[in-house]
Amino acid sequence: MKFVTLALALLLVGVPALGRGQEPQPSAPKNWAGKWKGTLVNLPARPGAVPVEVTMDIGPFPVADNTCTPWKTTYSEAGTIKAVKDYRLCRGIGPDDLFIDEGDGVKLTARWIGDVLVSPFKYDSLLLISQTRLRGDVLEEEILTVDDQPAVKGVIALRPRAIQRLELKRVQPTKK
Repeated sequence: MKFVTLALALLLVGVPALGRGQEPQPSAPKNWAGKWKGTLVNLPARPGAVPVEVTMDIGPFPVADNTCTPWKTTYSEAGTIKAVKDYRLCRGIGPDDLFIDEGDGVKLTARWIGDVLVSPFKYDSLLLISQTRLRGDVLEEEILTVDDQPAVKGVIALRPRAIQRLELKRVQPTKK
């Protein structure tokens, strides 16, 4: 409990230090557009799991209001396409109004926090937190899956279930 109290205290003390109540300015990703290839790893690893190759095509970041860019992810096993997520990264009104448009009316709120694009969402009894960042020349996406619980006053412990990690290297920049 001491750790939770300390963490909450540090968070509360740190908020005003960001600019005395002002929100930090979100920034567009540097150099994410292009075609990326790599692998998907599920942790904990499933026994006998087939390696999954991933190709991600990302368009130029939407810098104007009410615009979107392609965000397409293709999953393959042994050269055979198993799934395609043909999403779009969109900007609503203003630089902090971002969302992932999955199609069929599903829109997941997204936000830049530092150099990380974060998109938390719930699906049935699960809480998922997607984080995407560029580290050097590797584009990383991690999705933390947690068993969700009903809200209560005070702290409630949630059981982490898994992490899905994509590690991708650029194979082709986007043509302008």
